Amino acid sequence: MEVFVSYQRADTLFAAHAVGFALSGAGHNAFVDTGSISGGDLYPQEIRNAVSRANVMLSMIGPSFDVARLKEATCVVAYEWRRARFHGVAVVPVLVDGGRIPSDADLPAELRWFTKRDAYFLRRESFSDDVSALVDAIPVLATIPRRAARVLWVDDLPANNEIERKTLRPHGIVFDNVVSTSEAVDQLANESYDLVITDLGRAHSSDSSQTAGVSFLKHPSIVHGGPPVIVYASQWAVRRKGELIGLGASEVTANRRQLIDSVLAILGRAEGQQVDLSR
Repeated sequence: MEVFVSYQRADTLFAAHAVGFALSGAGHNAFVDTGSISGGDLYPQEIRNAVSRANVMLSMIGPSFDVARLKEATCVVAYEWRRARFHGVAVVPVLVDGGRIPSDADLPAELRWFTKRDAYFLRRESFSDDVSALVDAIPVLATIPRRAARVLWVDDLPANNEIERKTLRPHGIVFDNVVSTSEAVDQLANESYDLVITDLGRAHSSDSSQTAGVSFLKHPSIVHGGPPVIVYASQWAVRRKGELIGLGASEVTANRRQLIDSVLAILGRAEGQQVDLSR
């Protein structure tokens, strides 16, 4: 198993390396930053790559854990937690010597999922036994990390969809934005996508058509083995839903909530929980 050990050095340095040593002894591949990153390596890139491979992230929290740092733009631990969420990695809090899981109020909004996780404990008086129990639990805790899903978004006013993209990114989704059918066709010829989202009418691109989305659905790049397509447009498009579904669209909607749910369902990212649309 690939196990990523996340910690603050001033808080749980010894415990993190002790756990890493025990994991390695049990045949797991443990990533502990100061012991796993070589001189000259690009730090964020190494972390990003390691998290993308991890089956489990152990998040060490001791009595000196500085929760305020999680709100800093340069916080490494916050970056590690966000990447774990992005790839669907199992995140397990490990509370060391009385450490406590931060409250929702102490965490930035995008990290508040962390407080819902069940924790393991490492106590001074039973440290060896606790580490052994944690290591033994790794196969049960492990998940298969997911790769990033790629979505091509075709809209002549991409700024209008900023909230939707921001809401979806934490679910392991990355976006390429184009403003016309010709650009979309070029992208599909050169890149691989898991999903396409398109508007219907375009007045601010080379398409200059109220039915550009219809023409796009009829294009060979979509008809002949292209990725699934969601039409996200006005109520006028919804009134034509039967026609658009008949042309191959997987969904037609003007509703943000429905779009989010449809994207997560098609990409296999639905988690059975409410998605925060207020950010």
